[in-house]
Amino acid sequence: MSKKWVTLCLAGCFGVMLGIAGVNSSSAYAAEGKKLAMEGTVFDLKASSSLTVYGYVSDKTFHPVADAKVTAKPSKGSSESATSESDGRYSLNVVPGMNYTLNAGKGGKKTKSVKLKIKDSEESDLIVNFLLK
Repeated sequence: MSKKWVTLCLAGCFGVMLGIAGVNSSSAYAAEGKKLAMEGTVFDLKASSSLTVYGYVSDKTFHPVADAKVTAKPSKGSSESATSESDGRYSLNVVPGMNYTLNAGKGGKKTKSVKLKIKDSEESDLIVNFLLK
């Protein structure tokens, strides 16, 4: 999915929300680049965008681990955590331009920490799989 399409989709979504609220939805438009203007207010979509880190948590025999806690601790700010599904899947939102330490654990078993340095220019989601020992 191209960024321009996402920007246009977001502009359409804002227009729908404004239409529901009774505001003139024709005032929402996608500007060139990554900005959306609405009633004189400009939102920088790049600054508020996030990426997803996703993957699987498995045991030493490579079977999925359900209900494992996966945590992403940024270099500044508060941590985000998720619990793995029955098939071991998890996903977390991260912000470009930040450094994170990721780890997973369940019932006293933990993984090694994984350090992520996410560039400001990063546009792709990241895959990190964990093996509980």
